[in-house]
Formats: sequence, structure tokens, C-alpha cells
Amino acid sequence: GEPLQARFTYVDEHSCIGCTYCATTARGTFFMEEDHGRARVFDQAGDSDELVQEAIDSCPVSCIHYVSHEDL
Repeated sequence: GEPLQARFTYVDEHSCIGCTYCATTARGTFFMEEDHGRARVFDQAGDSDELVQEAIDSCPVSCIHYVSHEDL
């Protein structure tokens, strides 16, 4: 098979306050889940690493992290 990605972007949805900063910054990676208004990753390769990092840095509650495949 194909090699696994080294890291994945993960949103701790229970900690997310729904500010929309990440989804506004990196639109190709994050979206706001409708039922609870929390951020969710929908495409791991949707934006550049720099843009995803900017979205991570913009999170006021630091609920976006890089995790390994085993942590998912």
C-alpha cells in the first residue's frame, strides 16, 4: 500500500468554542460542523502547511493539534 502520512491535523471538538477562525483561515482544510457549530477537519491536504499552521495559531483555545496516525 501507500505510505501513511506522518502527521494529521486534529480538532478536539469538545474544546472548540466555534469561533470560526480556523475555517476562515484555512478553508480547504476546516469547516464548521452544523449540528454543534464546532470546527472539523475535512481534508488533510486542503491547504498549505503554512496556512494550516496559521489556523492552528489563531485558535483561542488551542484545540487544534498535529497527531500521528496511531493517535486518530
